Amino acid sequence: MINSGQHKRIEEPTPFQKDGYAALCDLSVHCVLTKADRRALAEHILRADKIGTGAFEMLTRLLSQKLLYATVRKDDKIGAATAAGGSRVTYAIDDLEPQTGQLFHYDEYALGQNGIHIGTLLGATLIGMKAGSRAPFLQADGSFRSVRLLSVDH
Repeated sequence: MINSGQHKRIEEPTPFQKDGYAALCDLSVHCVLTKADRRALAEHILRADKIGTGAFEMLTRLLSQKLLYATVRKDDKIGAATAAGGSRVTYAIDDLEPQTGQLFHYDEYALGQNGIHIGTLLGATLIGMKAGSRAPFLQADGSFRSVRLLSVDH
């Protein structure tokens, strides 16, 4: 934009707000993963890191935090109320109308229109969460919404 012969600098939004980033770390600390989910998250990180820009950069950071801070079950037995790959979850974004979908890691396991790929910002947020918990839901533009995991069926 030109103003009196000079260019006006347009500020880019910061991808992670400081308080939002801390909330994402806290979310990861309270998550529980199976060994299979942990392995798949590493694969999702590699894919997102190859693209490396925009939402994929944020996805890499979010999944990396889950790998670093989440508890991993040695026996792959996860609690009935914890979201894992293959779980059917009911959640509400910003306390709006509840939605239901099945979490999946690989495209061949998507079931119709109700699949939630864990390699997306929504899937990456929900994996490892416990029913009844609320988390910051990172958006592609770097802002945050809120997501509440209402129930989990295995």
